[in-house]
Amino acid sequence: MSGKSSRMYKVLVLVSACVVFMVPKAFCNGTVTGQVVTDLEKNKEYVVVYLKGVKGSPVTRKVIIEQHHMTFIPKVTTIPVGSTVEFTNRDKIYHNVFSKSEAKTFNIGTYAAGKPKDVVFDKPGVVDILCNVHPEMAAFVVVTENNAAAVSDKSGAFTITNVPAGTYEVGSWHGKLKQNGALTVTVADGAVSHIDVKLGD
Repeated sequence: MSGKSSRMYKVLVLVSACVVFMVPKAFCNGTVTGQVVTDLEKNKEYVVVYLKGVKGSPVTRKVIIEQHHMTFIPKVTTIPVGSTVEFTNRDKIYHNVFSKSEAKTFNIGTYAAGKPKDVVFDKPGVVDILCNVHPEMAAFVVVTENNAAAVSDKSGAFTITNVPAGTYEVGSWHGKLKQNGALTVTVADGAVSHIDVKLGD
C-alpha cells in the first residue's frame, strides 16, 4: 500500500470510528408508546401525553396551524417551550387569531390568505386559540417544558420518541377529562416502553 493510500485508509478508519461511537448518543434513547383509555371512543383523540422531569434544554421547533374551511387544523398541537407557531389562512375570507390565556396572550389581528403570522410560545401551559371573526372556531396549543410529548390519534394511540433513559411521571391534558391517578414510566436506551393513560370525569 502506497503512502497516500495508507493515509487515506487511516482517515476512513477514523471517520468510521467516529460514526460508530457518535450514533448511539444521538439515536439510542428510548421510546414511549401508549394508548388513551376512556369510556367514550370520541374522547381518545386529541389527548396530549407528556413526560415530566426530562433533563436538558428543549429543542424548539416551528409548526403550522391552518385556518381552513372555518376550522383550525390541527385542533390540538403540542410544542416545547420557546417554539414558534405559524398561523396560516387557507380560506378566501379574513380570519383572526388571538388568545387571552395565562400562558400566552396575543392578537395577530385580522389577516388574509397568503400572509402567515408567527407567534412564539415562551411559557409552558395550555393556550386557547380563538378567532374573533368566527367565534365558533377554536384550537389548543399545549406548551410543554421539554420535547417528550405527543398528541393521541383517533384510536387513542400515541408515540413519544427520543426519550433519555430514566423514570418519569406521566402527565396528560384533555379538553374535558382528567387523568385517573398517578402514572410513571421507566425508559431504557434503545427500548420501547408501553403505557395506558386512563381518563375520566
